[in-house]
Amino acid sequence: MSIQSSLDVEFASGNNVKSRQITIIGGRGRMGQLFAQKLMAIGHKVNVLGQQDWDYADTLLSQAELVIVSVPIEHTVAIIERAAKYLSPTTALCDITSIKVQPTQAMLAYHQGPVMGLHPMFGPSVKSFSGQKIVVCSGRGDNSFQWLLDFMQSQGGELITCTPEEHDQMMVFVQATQHFYRLSLGVFLAQANIDLQRSLLMSSPSYRQEIEILKRLFKQNPNLCVDIILATEERCQAINDLAETYQRLAKLVVNKDREGLIREFEENKEFFQQEDNYLLPVTYTVTENKNTQFNRFH
Repeated sequence: MSIQSSLDVEFASGNNVKSRQITIIGGRGRMGQLFAQKLMAIGHKVNVLGQQDWDYADTLLSQAELVIVSVPIEHTVAIIERAAKYLSPTTALCDITSIKVQPTQAMLAYHQGPVMGLHPMFGPSVKSFSGQKIVVCSGRGDNSFQWLLDFMQSQGGELITCTPEEHDQMMVFVQATQHFYRLSLGVFLAQANIDLQRSLLMSSPSYRQEIEILKRLFKQNPNLCVDIILATEERCQAINDLAETYQRLAKLVVNKDREGLIREFEENKEFFQQEDNYLLPVTYTVTENKNTQFNRFH
């Protein structure tokens, strides 16, 4: 079976980039495709390794300068272990999964070479990296990833550095509880069978924004949303705690406990009035790029 095709692409840009050999495991998924397209667009050679391609794993992985793991959360560690046996000690290995502790530990354990955990804080529907955040978790041999970080930043991406442990702690609240909250709200509105279009005609800007977010959520593959919610025990526990908070406040509403609701408001409002402390992105050196060829395995 032939698995390789080659395309020549002409670029008008005056940028100059060293063409690198890259393999994306799970590159037929939407996020994998996004990274493949962006990397090929500046002249890198991108190979894709899917479920049906493991007979060619040695060819696809052993010569790669960079391997990106882009598979569902529940398969990430197993895929890292499976792929590592084919990698050169100089190959840079990273994952773009939405949890970081387990994948980073697995990469460090199974691969001798450079390791980094990345989490793009956006979905595959974005048109570019411009204005998007990418969380960067150092593992080993950071210099081997500098060109990739430079590329994402040169495309307008904002790089946020943290440990895998801090990342996973933050994502409990940034991702998992938000997905659950919006899943719950979406299910509630659908089961209430409201006239959605009519509601939008007489809505506030914040309501319209929330409905747009819900529409995007329910257009996604449900496996992605559910995997994010269930990814770790900490996420499940936090969601349970959130549900208990809903129940406590709902009980005050059912009992028409006005003073109790005001008390909840007053006791917690100071939390949101603290002076803002934003994590500032690390500044990396930007590399100018250009090339005219790419290869891709189908």
